[in-house]
Amino acid sequence: MSLLRSRTTAVLLSLAAAQILAAEEGRARVLTEPVYVRPIYGSYRQCGGACLKSGSLSWFCGARQQCSLDCATAPPVRRCASP
Repeated sequence: MSLLRSRTTAVLLSLAAAQILAAEEGRARVLTEPVYVRPIYGSYRQCGGACLKSGSLSWFCGARQQCSLDCATAPPVRRCASP
């Protein structure tokens, strides 16, 4: 009886862990390329930032996206992240 309980518990724990990992994969941010010219149609967000060597930078992302700027590379990487 004890062996059956431990196996059942192990199976339930492994299923729960698999569901947690699948949920975290679903929450991963998707990075997309930014737009450098103001969009004519649709809603958008104007993004801006500055890097030490490149100075101020600006780009456009979708209204529900978050702006991302990485100054560690040359040239700086500008992206739009979907939450």
